[in-house]
Amino acid sequence: MDLRRLRAGEWVAAASGVALLVSLFLPWYGPESRTALESLAAFDVLLAFVAAAGVLLAIAAATQPVPAVPIALAALVTFAGLFGVVLVLFRMLDLPDGATGREWALWLGLAGTAGIVAGAAISMREERSIEAAPVKIESLPAP
Repeated sequence: MDLRRLRAGEWVAAASGVALLVSLFLPWYGPESRTALESLAAFDVLLAFVAAAGVLLAIAAATQPVPAVPIALAALVTFAGLFGVVLVLFRMLDLPDGATGREWALWLGLAGTAGIVAGAAISMREERSIEAAPVKIESLPAP
């Protein structure tokens, strides 16, 4: 794994994925300070997958010797991040039963999903190529 191969988009997506994952354990709704894991039913699992996709983009860019895999994964992560933004916005507008207000971690979750989308889009668009590992070509003697 070579962290020097990561571009700005992969760093943004990975940091946003970690922020989204951390926000799932923090209070999203008041007044009882309920976390996302306590109040989102199946949405919390989907948001955890979106967060993992953001981190996976950075891992793929750091480990793959060719840039095709991270670029293709960035396209998929962009769509997964958009799905995450829609989920968080839906839960922001439709409060769960018993919740009367929104806590700060809900906004952190929204920023995390938006950051994953932005990071993946920047990763696809950035023109600086990923430095590929040097290829060792072995010469064979002539017959």
